[in-house]
Formats: sequence, structure tokens, C-alpha cells
Amino acid sequence: MTMFKIEKLTEGDRTVLRLVGRINTQHLEELRKLIADAEPKVRLDLSEVTLVDVDVIRFLGNQERRGVQLSNCSRYVREWIQREQREKLNPGKAELMQNEEGGCYDNEENYDRTI
Repeated sequence: MTMFKIEKLTEGDRTVLRLVGRINTQHLEELRKLIADAEPKVRLDLSEVTLVDVDVIRFLGNQERRGVQLSNCSRYVREWIQREQREKLNPGKAELMQNEEGGCYDNEENYDRTI
């Protein structure tokens, strides 16, 4: 069993759900219900999140698109959400990674300095 906790706080007219610990797929239904109960102004505080899986990343991205604010999101989680959203919009396209010289390599190691 994974350690996960949700703390519900109120900041003015906004509900803050502070997520603590390891979030995985089995927690998403409970989180979905809490968000629905707290809408329309909901913020998820991710400052104490220690581990997530791909289903959680997709869930967070979907919630953000619906208007749920994500705060204190680690760079790693933010970049993963963005990567998943790009993949959803452009399935099968090579992901580009910028190198130190300003050029990019795709996942097939082809170099393009124009990007």
C-alpha cells in the first residue's frame, strides 16, 4: 500500500487540495470526486507529491485543461505533463530535445540547428 493523503483547505472562495505522498491510479477516483465537489475554483497543491505514474500525469493534465489550477508543481512533473499533452496532440511525431548549442536532436539522433 502506498502512502497518500489529501488535505482539504479553503483560501477565500477557492478550495485547495494539498496532495501528499505517492499518487497512483487507485487514488484518482477519490481525487476526481473531491475536485467535483469543490468546483468551480479548485487548486491542487503538489508541493508534497513524491511519486506519480503516467495515469496521474494524464489526469493532472486533463484537470488543468478543465480549469483546475496546479500549484507548486515540480519541474519534472510539469515537463512530463507537457510531454504527454504534446504526444496526445501529435501522436507518433519524434520528440525533440534541445542540446547545449541551441540545436535539437529527435529520438532518431538527427540534428537540426534551425529549431
